[in-house]
Amino acid sequence: MELTLVSYNIHSGIGTDGRFDLERVGGVLREVGADIVALQEVGDFRGRTSREDQPEYLAHRLGMHMAFGPNVVRDGRRYGNAILTRLPIVHSKNYDLSVGRREPRGALRCDLDLGDGQQLHVFSLHLGLRVSERRRQEALLLGSDILRDAVRKDPAVVCGDFNYWGNGAVPSLVRKAIHDAALALHSPARTYPTRLPLLRLDRIYVDSGVRPLAIFPHRTRLSRVASDHLPLVLRFEAPIAVAPSRSAPVQLIG
Repeated sequence: MELTLVSYNIHSGIGTDGRFDLERVGGVLREVGADIVALQEVGDFRGRTSREDQPEYLAHRLGMHMAFGPNVVRDGRRYGNAILTRLPIVHSKNYDLSVGRREPRGALRCDLDLGDGQQLHVFSLHLGLRVSERRRQEALLLGSDILRDAVRKDPAVVCGDFNYWGNGAVPSLVRKAIHDAALALHSPARTYPTRLPLLRLDRIYVDSGVRPLAIFPHRTRLSRVASDHLPLVLRFEAPIAVAPSRSAPVQLIG
């Protein structure tokens, strides 16, 4: 019944020392050992790094299923959100959350097979930097069929980099269908910046079908340098769970 999920902004594999090292990111994820890995800032459309296959590389290194939702594709380079998982992926879809001429943003949804006809819907997203931009994106997420249809039958987890600089609740998400797991568990779960984490930019929301057990930033010597964000780990119970599979086919979106 118990599963572990981690939400992690990997900063394109560029660490706090300015070096690109995707193996360090993989090492951090191996330390966590999560069943479900939701990643943001995967890939690089600006040409700062040497690898163009970042999601595939991490999926194969960890032996997990993978879905990738690129929000920017430029000169063959892709950039967006990814979900890696030991559970079978039934379906995945990338939703456009872009606002005007701001950097393209999106929410990647994966429907995971828990067995007995039960699914878990996992969303990995990265919201914008401006307050007005985020409010429009939050309205898209909550007001359309993106989330509403997903939680109608099966449990859901919505996680990622919300770019909200307050440590309290995100105002527009209060009293909605999903709940901030850190607030429910009375845990600060601050993840940014890695050297002295003071802010909860990274958040994990759950609906009533998911019971959070513990939430915490993963703080190790390696995680402090691998990215400018710490991984945010959630242990939770879903209604039905199966033994995680160990094979790793890759599923690409977009």
